[in-house]
Amino acid sequence: MKAIIFSLIGVLSCVFSFGQENAAKPKIGYDSFIKQVNHSFKLTDSEISKDVSGEIILDIRVNEFGKIDSADIAKDIENGMGLRLLKAVKMSGDWEPANRNGTPLASWVRFPYKVLSFKESENSAKIIKAEPIEGMSTFIEKFYKNFQYPPEALKAGLSGEYELNFVVKEDGKVTAVKLKNDPGYGVLTSAQRALNKAGKWKPATQNGEAVKSSVIVPFKLSLKEFRSHI
Repeated sequence: MKAIIFSLIGVLSCVFSFGQENAAKPKIGYDSFIKQVNHSFKLTDSEISKDVSGEIILDIRVNEFGKIDSADIAKDIENGMGLRLLKAVKMSGDWEPANRNGTPLASWVRFPYKVLSFKESENSAKIIKAEPIEGMSTFIEKFYKNFQYPPEALKAGLSGEYELNFVVKEDGKVTAVKLKNDPGYGVLTSAQRALNKAGKWKPATQNGEAVKSSVIVPFKLSLKEFRSHI
C-alpha cells in the first residue's frame, strides 16, 4: 500500500505600506493577526483535492479610523479565493492607522498571502497525516471485505489499479470522494460504500491543530485479489 498523501494550507505573509512614516498595522499585532486570518480563511474541498498553491496579493486601504474601506485583489490563484481572503482579513480585527507627525491618515497596505503546496507545507510545519482510527491494515482489510463488485463490472471483466481521492475534514468526516480514471460500471459507488464501512478517520493536524486534508488510497480491482482479502 502506498503512503497516504495530502495537502494542507500554509502561510508566509508580510505586511507593508507605501510611503508612510508610520505604517498602518493590526491592533492585535502581526502574529496574532496572521493566525486569525489563517483560522478564518479555509480552502474548499475541491481546492485541497487539487493541491492548489500560489500567492494571493491584496492591496487594502486602511482609513484614518483604522477601518478597511477599500481593497483591490492584485493577484489571485483561482477565481473567488482572493475575495474569501479579503473577507477573512476584514474579520480579523481593526487596524492602527498610519500616521505622520502624530496625525492619523489613510494609507494603502499590501498583504501577500502564500498558500503552500503539500510539499511546501510538509517542510514548513509539524504535520501529522490523517489516518484510520483503527490503523491502516485494519482499514484495508475492511475496505476489501466490504467492496462489492458491481454486476456490470464483473460482466465486463473489468480489472486494474485505481486511486480513491477524498477529503478528511477537521472532525474526521470523509467527503468529496472521487475515483481517478473512473472506469464507470458503478465502481465509484461500490468503492465509496466500502470506504464508508471501513472505519472512521483521525484528521490531519498542523502544528497541533486539526485541518482538512486530501487523502489518496490506491486499490486493485481484481476478483482474485478481492477474494484473498476476505
